[in-house]
Amino acid sequence: MFNIPQPVLTRYTSILKNNNIEAALSADYKKWLRYYWDYSGKYPVPDDKTECIRLFCEKLRVKKQTEEQRQQATHAVSLYFEIEKQEEDEEIRGVIGEPVEQWLSNEKSDTTTSRAPHHPGNLRVSQYHEAGYEEKSCSPEWDAVLNVLAAEIKVRHYSRKTLKTYANWSRRFQKFLKHKSPMELSTVDVKEYLTYLAVKCNVAASTQNQAFNSILFLYRHALKREFGELRDVPRAKKSLYIPMVLSRPEIDAILNQLSHPFNLVVSMLFGCGLRLFEGLQLRVRDFNFDDGVLT
Repeated sequence: MFNIPQPVLTRYTSILKNNNIEAALSADYKKWLRYYWDYSGKYPVPDDKTECIRLFCEKLRVKKQTEEQRQQATHAVSLYFEIEKQEEDEEIRGVIGEPVEQWLSNEKSDTTTSRAPHHPGNLRVSQYHEAGYEEKSCSPEWDAVLNVLAAEIKVRHYSRKTLKTYANWSRRFQKFLKHKSPMELSTVDVKEYLTYLAVKCNVAASTQNQAFNSILFLYRHALKREFGELRDVPRAKKSLYIPMVLSRPEIDAILNQLSHPFNLVVSMLFGCGLRLFEGLQLRVRDFNFDDGVLT
């Protein structure tokens, strides 16, 4: 089982006190947190915190934990997520030099106002802030490697989602290896991890491929070494799921129920085959109306 870094454990203890958790229960809460850390290091976890807790509790149910124990575990992990919220607030305060609530108010009221270049309200949190690569671990070596990985991704102008995905898989790889020095990594470590995902975790083929691509980027661009050949690695089974496709009358029925501007956005998604975030990021400059081209 993974050990919780001391800084995290210290902050978690403080949160337990602030939430009036009795001293007799603190040990149980910390036990559930260790269980969650172990779980998140072994299995892919979604970004949605509620879904994370649901999947974790489902695992506890399979492990024959009682309903009361699962409720206590849910509360313990929910309090742990408060640490992440506090760290985000502290980082924002460090960037903008003013209370978060005041800055959010400025964001809403001053989005169209022109400001001097060095005015605090003109600063914005980096789009990479939520990517998670800045999270510190008990290994300074790995933290340094993750910073290099983030820099290589930014130089290539990859999206924040790509950075977040690659950073998360790198952290899981680190935990799987029990914080083995990144300078001592070998192709065997990668084989064992990909085998573990396919055999023990039963992940989907797309998930295993995502892990492979993340670690490949880590080796080539952060560690600056050749990846080596991977042979005899069990491959996760491809899903047999066949997606549902709406008919044209069904699409028209949906559009008829939408008002402006939502009908415009959804029409663009259907008409151009865009992802949701792609549709929401469209700007006037992306359209060439004369040639009927969307870039």
